[in-house]
Order: sequence, then structure tokens, then C-alpha cells
Amino acid sequence: MDKLLAKKTFSYPIYRADTEYRYRKIGTPTVFAELLMGLAHNDFPQLADNNLAQIAHILKLDFTFIRYTLENLNDTGLIEHIDLPDKKDDLDKLSLRDLRLTDNGKKFYHEKKMPGRRRTEYAEFWFNPLLNEYIGKPKQSASNVEDVVELNCSLFPVNEALLQQLSGLESTNQKWFDAETELEHDGISVTCDEDTSLPQTVPVKLTLDGNRYLNIDSEDKLFSQWINTREPQVIKEVLLEPMIFDAEDAIEWDVDLDLPENGLLSLVLADQESDTRQIGNTVEVKFNGNHDELDDKTPLIVFANIAEAELHGKHLFIPARLDDSDGLTRVFFRFSDNTLFVEETGYLECYFDHQPYPLPAKILYQESENWLADLPALSQPNMAVLAFMANFVPAVDILKKLPEMTITQAVGFAELIKKTWSKPFLPENWEEKIEPLNNEDDLEQFAKLFPKTELALARFSTEAQQQAFDWAVGNEKSAARKIPELSELLMLHKTLGRLNPDELALKDIKPNNLEQITQWQENVVKINRTFPALADSDGIIKLSEQLKKWQSAVFRYFEPMDETRKFAVLDTNFIRNRPDKLSAIQTECTVILPQTVLGELDYQKEKFKRDLAAAKQTLVEKNEQCEAMVSDDIDAKIADCDVRLGRLKAELDAVRMQLNQLNSKEQPNG
Repeated sequence: MDKLLAKKTFSYPIYRADTEYRYRKIGTPTVFAELLMGLAHNDFPQLADNNLAQIAHILKLDFTFIRYTLENLNDTGLIEHIDLPDKKDDLDKLSLRDLRLTDNGKKFYHEKKMPGRRRTEYAEFWFNPLLNEYIGKPKQSASNVEDVVELNCSLFPVNEALLQQLSGLESTNQKWFDAETELEHDGISVTCDEDTSLPQTVPVKLTLDGNRYLNIDSEDKLFSQWINTREPQVIKEVLLEPMIFDAEDAIEWDVDLDLPENGLLSLVLADQESDTRQIGNTVEVKFNGNHDELDDKTPLIVFANIAEAELHGKHLFIPARLDDSDGLTRVFFRFSDNTLFVEETGYLECYFDHQPYPLPAKILYQESENWLADLPALSQPNMAVLAFMANFVPAVDILKKLPEMTITQAVGFAELIKKTWSKPFLPENWEEKIEPLNNEDDLEQFAKLFPKTELALARFSTEAQQQAFDWAVGNEKSAARKIPELSELLMLHKTLGRLNPDELALKDIKPNNLEQITQWQENVVKINRTFPALADSDGIIKLSEQLKKWQSAVFRYFEPMDETRKFAVLDTNFIRNRPDKLSAIQTECTVILPQTVLGELDYQKEKFKRDLAAAKQTLVEKNEQCEAMVSDDIDAKIADCDVRLGRLKAELDAVRMQLNQLNSKEQPNG
């Protein structure tokens, strides 16, 4: 299939043919005209020796009519030219032998017709030199079309005789032309000037076939026929050279191009852009480019005189040097498969009219050897190179090239990618390349960068393991609270941390707290085997000592249970109805109060409180009533109420004391 190299618009002239028509209307001759024509035709040979004065005298003709008729015949070309008489005496000098009909005059005389006065009409026609015909007026001119090459009018000569013929054929189509109209002999004049021509635009294309032959053709069939009938040298000068003029001007190096056997992706004229659609997601390489002249929005690799690769915006500067010489104009690199593409500009040997022709061309092809990928900056990429590559290769491939790094370095790398390419960088298993976390700041950075990754203690250095528990305790929002190995310890710390050995609270002395202390101790021992540094945490050591002291204080107040003694399980009714027996039972048995009994006693205690409150309220109400009453026995009634309330309060105080004693004995016995 032929390769389209260029399309260009040319124009050829459509000539304006300004035509002048001279014609007369044909009618019947007057008597005087017919008489004079008959005399000129020698219809009266016996009068041949006479002059017009004699004829006028015999026929009694007026000079004016004779003068007018002669003028008409002379003007219409019916008679051979004569000098018209100015006065009557001049008729003596005009012999009948001097009057002779022209061929046209003879024709009219025989037809008994007479042309009228001369008339003139003008018409405008448009001549197409490719058709050699008149056409309609062109619809557009060259001024309406951009970048048009106007072909010289000398390439399209005009045959004047042909124009005369065409205008003659067009005469019958004019409005003034009818059956009585007759053109004069040589009554058509045509003026055709290139200055009044209008251009007709046509598209022309330049193609290259598989044998490197250059072909020029047009989609316009008429112009294509014209091309095929011209000499090749003419086509070369007027069509080929203008089509490659800009390409010739774009050549900076006199370099001969060699087409690769394989891998050719684009072939265009030197002034055109290569077709880069086939090279995919590539990066252009600039040779020793000036940073100020580079497009900030376009990713580029720039060779620079530096020691180490640097990333500035979307431009990767690498320590390399390559002069853009020998026709090498651009280089493209594809990171995904380490493929190099090269663009060269120079002269490609082609053929035109069976002769070699240097075509100014630009080629794009895949380089067989990728010398760019072998450069140290790319073969051993640093963080700047890897951040640049992140826009062109999958994150998992970048991860393979990443070294082990601190969390600070990882955060900086991710932020650099986001700043440069406006996209996140979080490949799976990236956290495995993070070095142990050393401090709380490392922990927070890790938690933020890897929110879905478990914060196991194994990710911490020894120093950080020792402090992790303290971070969690000291800050409720600390990421250390998400460490799974610390979860149970933190929960127990929250519950047991309030146990103060210096101020024992009865409500805290419960079996549950003692069990949790045991759990705490077991967890500390367990984690000490796996992460011994954690056991050295100030917070763990402090709480362990605090709990040990609290246990000791509790055991000082509560004797250990004697398993040899009998057990006495008391119910609510016994305690309420026989409180006097409680002391004796305590000396002989270990008293056990079930939780249900304790609950019922608490209920009764609260009930007494409510009853007491109600009695006080009743007393207040009664007191108010009494103040309003005038009675002699009011003081006696008040005294009686005080006595009864006193007895009730004494009973309640006795029960409260017994309950407290029982509760104190029940706790150490379980």
C-alpha cells in the first residue's frame, strides 16, 4: 500500500473571457436601398455609364435620401467602400460603375433583406483551460483557502481562435439574440487577460510506494488527467518541489537515512510530526535541554551534567550526555518493556521519473539495542528515578526495585509521587520493606501510610517495643492502642489502674478484681517470653508493683479462709428475725452469705431508707397541721410521735450495724 507523504492544495486559472458582440437586426430594404442595390448589382447595364446625379435627376430623387441610403449600405458592408458625397454636386463624381455589392451585399440583395444599424453587446464567460470549454463562474477563489500554491498561467495557455469559436456558440444563448439578429462579419472580439482570472483549487497528494517511487496525483479527475499529460520535469518543478519545500527547509544535517529492516513505525516529510500512536506510553528524551525551555506539563527525561539523577516536577534529569547530531532528533523510552524508539531526520533516497531523488524525510523506528536502559541512572535507579517511573509502570514493579527504607523515607517517596503525578502509591506488601519503627513518630507515620496493616510489635525496634505500652497509656488517640499484643494489657490497665494500695475501697475488694490481677500477671509473663523489651516498660513495671502492693494490703485486712471450719449459709429471714444469733454463729462457723441474700438485704436497707424518708415527710406534714390547730394536747401528740420515731431509728441502726459486720466477714471467705 502506498504511503501518503503530503497533501497540498494547488490552483490553476479559470480565465474570464470578455466578449464583444457586434450585430444588426435584419429587415426589409427601403425602395431607395433596393434601387441602389439593384444599380450596384448592375441590374441596369444600359445605365452603367451614368452617374448618380443623372439617375437622381431622371427619377427625381432627393439628395438627402440618396446620401442616407448610401451611408447605410456603406456602413453595413453591403457595398464596397466609397467616399460618401457631402453635397448634391458630389453626385456628379459618383459613377454607377463605382457602386459594387460585396458578397454579403449580394446575399442580402437576393434575399430581399436589409441589415439595420450596428448594435453592440458584451458578455462575460469563464474558460477552463483543462476542459477547453466555458464553465460557470468559480464558486471560490484562492483567498478563501489557506496555504494554496498558485500555478503559473503559462502552464495553461489559451487558444484565441478557440475562444472566438466558443463565444460564437454562446451568442445564440444571449437574451438579445433572436431570429432577426445577425452577427457582423468578424463581429466577435474576445479579450482574455490572466489578471482577471480566478483560481480553481484542487487537492494534490504525494505518495511513496513500496519500491520508494514518488507519485503525484489528484482526487480531481480533470486535474489528474492534466498531471498525467505533462512532462515529468514540469510536474517535478511545479508540483513536487512546492510540496516538499517546507520539508527541505526543515533539514539541518545532510544525513542519509537508512530504513530499518524491521521496526519502522513512521515515515513522514521532514517538516511533519512523526506518528507516535504506536509507541504507547513513552517518555521523550531531551539532549542537554535547558530547564527553562521545557514544558512543565510534559514528562521528560533530560540529559544533564549532574552527578546523580534528580526529579524536578515532571522532568527527570539524569547524568548522561548525548549530542543531537547525525540526524537524531528525538528519542522515546518506554519503561514498561524497556523499549527505545528513535526519530531521525535526513534524506531518504527515493525515485521520481525513474531517477534517484533525495527526499527530505523523518523516520521513527524501534531501536534494536536499548542503550538508554543500560545507563547507570536507569539500571540502578535511585528514589528520584523510581518516583518518575511510577507514572509509567505498575506499582508492584516499582516495589520490586525499592530498597528497604525507613518509614520517613517511605512517606517522603509516596508524597513525592502524589505531588508529581497526583496519584497515590500504595502497592500491596510495601510495608514489608519498611525498617523497624524506632519512635512514636515512626508509629504514627506508619499507621497513616498503612491504615489497613496490623501494627504488630514485631515491626518495632527493641527500644520502641519497650516504649509502645507507655505511648498507648499516655495518649488515648495513639496508634499504639491498635497493637494487638497490647489490647488485653491495655484493657486490664484501664480496670486495675484505679486500685490504690494506700486507700483501699470496699467496693474494689471483689473476686473479679483479684482474677483480673492474676490475668495481668499471666499476660506480663507471657509477653515477656516473646517481647522481653516490653516487660521493661515503665508503665507495666509501675502497674505490676502497684497491684502487688494492693494485694498485700487486702490480705492484711482479710484472713485467709480456714477450710477445716464448718460453713453456715444464712438466708434473709434468719438474719432479719434472729440477729442476736449472728455473733455465736460466727465464732463456730464460717458464715457464707449468698449473693441473693446480700441483694435482698440491700433491698431491705433501701426500703428502710425510703420508709424513714416517708415518715419524715409525714412528720413535716403533721407539724404543719398542728401549727394550724389550737389544741391543748398537741404537745402530747408530738411527744408520742418522737418516741415512736426514736424506737424506729434505733431498730434501723441495729440492723445496719449487723449488716456491715456480716459484709466484712463475707468478703475474705469468698
